[in-house]
Amino acid sequence: MDYSIIIKRLLLLPLLFLSVGCSSLMYFPSKEKFFDPAKVGPVPEDVYINSTDDVKIHAWYFKAVQENPKKPVPPKAILVFFHGNAQNITTHFATLNWILKEGYDYVIFDYRGYGESTGDPSPKGTVEDGKAVIRWVEKKHSQTPIVIFGQSLGGAISLKTVIELRGEIPFAAVVVDSTFLSYERVGADVLSRSWVTWIFQPLAYLLLSDSWAPGKDVAKISPIPLLIMHGRDDETVSLKLGKDIFDKAKEPKEFWEIPNGAHTDAFWRHDGKYRGDFLEYLDKVLSRKK
Repeated sequence: MDYSIIIKRLLLLPLLFLSVGCSSLMYFPSKEKFFDPAKVGPVPEDVYINSTDDVKIHAWYFKAVQENPKKPVPPKAILVFFHGNAQNITTHFATLNWILKEGYDYVIFDYRGYGESTGDPSPKGTVEDGKAVIRWVEKKHSQTPIVIFGQSLGGAISLKTVIELRGEIPFAAVVVDSTFLSYERVGADVLSRSWVTWIFQPLAYLLLSDSWAPGKDVAKISPIPLLIMHGRDDETVSLKLGKDIFDKAKEPKEFWEIPNGAHTDAFWRHDGKYRGDFLEYLDKVLSRKK
């Protein structure tokens, strides 16, 4: 997430109230296609899913790499990836591309206003988009366990989405990386980091709304297993905000504090240690579902 832009917008309080309003502060979508997944691995299936307000959501469905394509085996699970607040799926897909060789399918989608998805992003709209995608996955692949993976802003959206769908969808696990529970609090935290903007912290509570944030409702995710990952040196979303999720969540839950970790880079550091740990975690939670 690029919070330097958010700070500039927060300082334009009167203009923001009269023009763009609150919801645009957190979203930096792009329609540009940055990378072609065919150049680095399997080609995904293009999927278009109907959300609310006549919005059509674009997703990529990546299938697990088969050792013997003539005798395909079912995926261990399907991961549904909620990406961060900037660009679109053509940059974020690489985060989990490596897991296709480990027997997992995954779906990554663009919120409304991002990439090929129609509409304009909003806190409510992004949650509705997540619900539509998860329902599509569960309908098409009802026999396959669903694991939610959310990064940065996508982590907050995914947590709220799971809370909305609890009891309807049999989630195997929820995993969030470098994220937070409150839009208001993360905005205030960013403003508190500089003596120039420190005095403007109250603006975060005026301009941002937690109506569609997970907040204390994160406790309702239980008994679905919850894993929270957060870099110790994350300068974008403070480590304390990740710990706040763990404190408010109920068991079963785990918190991984990534040494020397920055923002959303756990899978790229420490010679792949956390890729291996993540696979072990998935094996553990999926074995409980059997």
